[in-house]
Amino acid sequence: MAKTARMLPALRSPAPVPTPESMIQLFQFLTLVFCLGPGNTVSQTSSAPLMVDGFLGESVTLPLKLPAGEKIYSITWLHNGTSIVFIDPNDARILVTARKRKDALNVTQSYSLQLSNLTMADTGFYKAQIGTENSSVFSCYTLRIFRRLRNLQVANHSQLSVNGTCEIHLTCTAENPNDNILLKWQISGNTSLNEANITISWDPKTSNEETYTCIAQNPISNLSFSVSAQSLCKGVFNQKNQPLDIKWIITITIIIIGVLLACIFIYVWGKKTGSFCSCTQQGQSPAETRRNLDYDSVSPGHTVYAQVATHPTRAAQCFVGSNPGHGHDTAHQTMLRQRSTCHN
Repeated sequence: MAKTARMLPALRSPAPVPTPESMIQLFQFLTLVFCLGPGNTVSQTSSAPLMVDGFLGESVTLPLKLPAGEKIYSITWLHNGTSIVFIDPNDARILVTARKRKDALNVTQSYSLQLSNLTMADTGFYKAQIGTENSSVFSCYTLRIFRRLRNLQVANHSQLSVNGTCEIHLTCTAENPNDNILLKWQISGNTSLNEANITISWDPKTSNEETYTCIAQNPISNLSFSVSAQSLCKGVFNQKNQPLDIKWIITITIIIIGVLLACIFIYVWGKKTGSFCSCTQQGQSPAETRRNLDYDSVSPGHTVYAQVATHPTRAAQCFVGSNPGHGHDTAHQTMLRQRSTCHN
């Protein structure tokens, strides 16, 4: 008895759901196949990619030149081999396929690609694929992005060398030094030194005024800052003359002290030899003056001499003779009259 074989139904996977990206890629493939039909060729520019530079955070445009006299069927912009914008000129339809950069991508009326708010991720290779009736044309670009130069600074250190010249150390720095920045120095006379740090020797006796300019540049911008050798060495030569000024100050001080000592010596010597005499000085109190003139007793028969100075520059000398006939009281009264007369 023959057995009848039963056929099992074949299992089929569900049909894939087309996405906009896959539809665009399919359309690009069909356009390429159509362009490669009989009598059609693929044309790619043989020239080097166009170099385009942009500033970080700013905008840049990749210019597109369309083939003259040919009907354009499609334009596709690619970044590093990935489609980012698809353009259908026939129905003026523009589709941005790079969703993360949707707000930063724009297409001009001439179908050039404009990128705004540039980031470092936007650097790289760009290609515009132009599908025409007879061929497919490619335009290639290389986009470079740089930061604007800012905060250029020059540090200097000047010192006096052994041979009496001014030795200057100059250092040039800029913000983000590793961002493809070239630092160099330019000296008066258009002499350039491709170094950020230089050391120079300047002698005002044999050298003219020289200006040193620090230049920082990248492919799209440059900054410069200049310094003068004379201004940098001014403080150095002032320090050199400073010891001479101190010597003058010390010399003048010694002379003044010598004059004062001479005056004191003359005054003391004159006082000892009697050129200057005074029993009281200005500012002496009346009580001290009375103590200098009063005596406990005066012996009869003795003559009393007294010098009374009423002013530092004026001295009065009094001579009093005692009268033996009047005794002690008379001598004492005479001294009182003497004191009164001398004070007058």
